[in-house]
Amino acid sequence: MTPLAVTVGAHADRFAEEARRKAAEWGLPFLKRPAKGGVAALLAGSARACLVRSADGWALRDAQGSLAFTPGIAQLRLKRLAKGHRDDVLLRLAELRPGDSVLDATAGLAADALVCARAVGPSGRVLGVEAALPLWILVSEGLARLPVDPGSSRIELVHGRARDVLKGQASRSVDVVLFDPMFDRPRRSSPSFELLRAHALHEPLDEETLAQAQRVARRWVVLKAGRYGKDFRRLGLKAMELGRAGPVMWTRVEPA
Repeated sequence: MTPLAVTVGAHADRFAEEARRKAAEWGLPFLKRPAKGGVAALLAGSARACLVRSADGWALRDAQGSLAFTPGIAQLRLKRLAKGHRDDVLLRLAELRPGDSVLDATAGLAADALVCARAVGPSGRVLGVEAALPLWILVSEGLARLPVDPGSSRIELVHGRARDVLKGQASRSVDVVLFDPMFDRPRRSSPSFELLRAHALHEPLDEETLAQAQRVARRWVVLKAGRYGKDFRRLGLKAMELGRAGPVMWTRVEPA
């Protein structure tokens, strides 16, 4: 059984050629959708997970459910930003300004990258890094389908491990480096988040990667972690006091 394959959704034969081309581009097998059973039949005997092209775009499916790219969480934050609210923790800590550059080392579903793109504006730059191939594909295709926002920077999303991408960046080449890794201690969450967790790459942030981020950043390295996890303690970091305690904690580190 292949770990990850590409196929099409119901009544989506018109996307078969695109799906075949994308599968070759991504180095993944293309599986023809069975007449009976559809994607569920493929997941039962041929692939553990499938990237499915349908009229709604791309979705990631496995036996537990389906995950599609949506900017919904980011949109709520962007609406608050547009109304003049200045309570977004990430933007406060990063001190982002128009024209800044951001490297989001753990892009995930790109919610933080979308918010940063609006904060730095069209003259800024946002580079997102995602290590998990299915998530990188899902978000890359999703971002490509979003309407152009004239008030935001374009997001460049690359597939790779954060440490490797940071090593390829010049010293003091971006204003802010951001880390929001998958929490090292699971929390109660929605089924879609659990599906995201299942396909994410679980690599805890290490000292070498943090040191590379400090080398690359000009202003701050901003980090987020689960409140009851061990990430900060393991790296010798202290959470910042930001008011009422919540399920996550934040800190920022000066450049090297």
